[in-house]
Amino acid sequence: MKQKPVNKPASKPVTRPPVVKEIKKAPVKPFFLDPYMEKYGLLVTLGLVFMLILIIFHNFIAGNVYYLFKDIGSDSINQAYPHFVLLSKYLRTEGFPLWSFAQGMGQELMSGSINDPFSFCLSLLPPGQIAYGVVWMEIAKIFLTAIVFYHLLKRWNLQPMILLAGTLLYCFSGFMIVGGGWTIFSTETLYFALLLLAFEKLYQQNSWYLFPIAIALIAMLRPFDLYIFGLFLILYFLFRHFSSEQPTMRKLIVLSAQMLALSILGLFISMFFFIPGVQIMLDSPRVGGTAGYFSKLLSKPVFFVEDNLYFQTLVARLFSNDLMGNGSGFKGWYNYLEAPLIYIGLLPLLLAPQVFLTLSTRKKLIYAGLFLVFLIAAIFPFFRYAFWFFAGDYFRAFSIFIAIVILFYSLEALNAVKGKKGINLIVLGITMIFLLFLLYFPWQNGQLIDSDQRSAVRNFLFLYALILGLSRFYSSPSVLQILLVAVICLEISYFNAINVNSRSVLTKSEEKQKTGYNDYSVEAVSFIHGRDHQFFRVNKDFTSNPAIHMSFCDAQIQDYYGTMSYSSFNQKYYIRFLEEMNLIEKGNEMQSRWALGLIQFPLLQNWASTKYNLRIHKDSQVGLPEDSIATFGNVKVCQNKLFLPLGFTYAKYIPMSVFRTLPKFNKILALYQAAIVEEPVDPTIKNNLTAFNIRDTSSNYGFNEYSRDVKALKQDTLNMTRFSENRIEGTVKTEHPKLLFFSIPSDRGWHATIDNQAVTPILTNIGFIGLVIQPGNHKVELFYKPPYFNISLFVSIFSLLIFGAVAGVSFFMKSRTGKDPGNASESNH
Repeated sequence: MKQKPVNKPASKPVTRPPVVKEIKKAPVKPFFLDPYMEKYGLLVTLGLVFMLILIIFHNFIAGNVYYLFKDIGSDSINQAYPHFVLLSKYLRTEGFPLWSFAQGMGQELMSGSINDPFSFCLSLLPPGQIAYGVVWMEIAKIFLTAIVFYHLLKRWNLQPMILLAGTLLYCFSGFMIVGGGWTIFSTETLYFALLLLAFEKLYQQNSWYLFPIAIALIAMLRPFDLYIFGLFLILYFLFRHFSSEQPTMRKLIVLSAQMLALSILGLFISMFFFIPGVQIMLDSPRVGGTAGYFSKLLSKPVFFVEDNLYFQTLVARLFSNDLMGNGSGFKGWYNYLEAPLIYIGLLPLLLAPQVFLTLSTRKKLIYAGLFLVFLIAAIFPFFRYAFWFFAGDYFRAFSIFIAIVILFYSLEALNAVKGKKGINLIVLGITMIFLLFLLYFPWQNGQLIDSDQRSAVRNFLFLYALILGLSRFYSSPSVLQILLVAVICLEISYFNAINVNSRSVLTKSEEKQKTGYNDYSVEAVSFIHGRDHQFFRVNKDFTSNPAIHMSFCDAQIQDYYGTMSYSSFNQKYYIRFLEEMNLIEKGNEMQSRWALGLIQFPLLQNWASTKYNLRIHKDSQVGLPEDSIATFGNVKVCQNKLFLPLGFTYAKYIPMSVFRTLPKFNKILALYQAAIVEEPVDPTIKNNLTAFNIRDTSSNYGFNEYSRDVKALKQDTLNMTRFSENRIEGTVKTEHPKLLFFSIPSDRGWHATIDNQAVTPILTNIGFIGLVIQPGNHKVELFYKPPYFNISLFVSIFSLLIFGAVAGVSFFMKSRTGKDPGNASESNH
């Protein structure tokens, strides 16, 4: 009787070991690839990335077509490509990029040229190779993003095959591929991943080296990105900290202080590039002018919602970039590029809800809270506007924030699928039904959905669901993960190959034809430069763009100076001039970016030193005297007979308040009679020039009066002895005090000397530069040097030295002690 109780407990240990062994043994067999993936996982990932790149971009790699879009993504060919070519020529002729007269009537060039290492490296190519080089720039970003994101996911303690899957999904997300057509989005995708990796290394390993570098790169690229990425990082930091096993207030405070200090260091490292970026942003009409969205967006109700089309687009972009059409055929809200770019694969949509099954109650609340932040901002646009500081009503980088939250949740859920436990079939089924409901929802604009894309989305969803469902019946997670990776590759190949190759792009044959940027303007401009080596502007009564939208940047690629400009941040005083002259609507944000300049106003063209006109339209000449000097193809070259040089002089002035009372045409005439000056009128101008009485203006102003005024302005002009983009030298002789005027947009970077004595340029004619000249013969110099150039360069170099010194000491101490100061790792699980 006493043996039975003894035998019973003894029998339990006998029966339990096989069970324990079975549980331990089950994961060992399926994970046969783990040792190899642990060692070669990154190489395998890069190999698959390379294979997918060949599939998606093969036409571009072969050189048959260029990664320059003629459809809704025409910014790539109308803005980015001309800028790359301009910079390529500039580096070879002028050197370091400071100022260029090829954008508008002149604008600072530094902030948009060397701040992005990718576009800068592309511009090192000869101009003729840049069109082909664009795709390689984007490919390089994809490869670098794969390396960075792979290492980021490793910090999440994910299984090797899941690392691979997550990296592929991020590298070929909608924001990277579609956004890559604008070049800036793909760079942001890389830098965003780098910032998160830098944070994880700091958070888990106390490794700080990468953090200031990530901050510096973001600050260099676009100062505003420092703000929006910083907002996400704060949310991500709080999420990671409070979802960890043992969140402590001490660690929260210490890490916050570290991040702040390292961010300041990174900002100081970037200062040489950061200050010009901030400067051009603050000096633009959208920020420092009257053309911003701030007041308009801030006035919106907090809980207003967009229309049906917005929500249809938001849902459609979860499933595919092209579910509502491709390129210019996109039928959704806003446009193809600025609508939500939240597609990051179909597998994450099925998996993300599963993460909540693996979490404690506290973690569930934290995970749900992070998701709700972005869900609320997506539903109620006011919060998205606030995220952008009411600077715009688009998605842009906000898209990648939504996408990466979905991706992280799904990868963590997949990582939890172990042994026979598998996926939760009930949740999977509910998720599948919900996704199909969204996919087939009878929207009011149901005809906007591409049926082929929808069928493909449905088929991939079923395929993923089938594989996930097998996890309940098949005890090999590795095999299931391999199947998922295979389907991910199929999905990426299918959707992105359509996305990229179905759009209208510039072809190699088009580039060599006499169309687009290679039209007869090229021969005409070359002819002009061969006979005239002074400063002048050229006006075209046509544009040479090969895209669906009008090109405003012909001058940048065709090597002349004009007056048109397309830029997100056009020169503030140039736009102010166009507004005050009633050439564009004051406060119109769109017109402040797409600035037509003076092409429709011949009288102003002459005033702005336009010497040559290229014409293809017979009715574009308006009676001003000019000579036809050459014809190339369909382009006629005409020379202005009454050309005003860059530097001419005024003897009279009109206060700004008086000028504003004049009708539009009289404002143009006034510029030929007197200089327009700001109020209160500068004493130097008051004491040396005569106030012009607008009643003296003839009511019958005709050609004779115009010729008289032009002759008066040409009486004492600058005899230019040297001209470059950044320095102008010459002499001027006058018998009376006058104001020497230059049609160069006012900028704090322009400095002047008269007879080697420094003088401050005066804001003249609404937005340009003027110098008061005393009687006599004078040597005049103008040179451009960006504000804070020397001090910002010093700060960047000094900060880099500090970074190098501290990093060097840390590595030295590590080598002496043999210990990594940040060896302790903390996981969020």
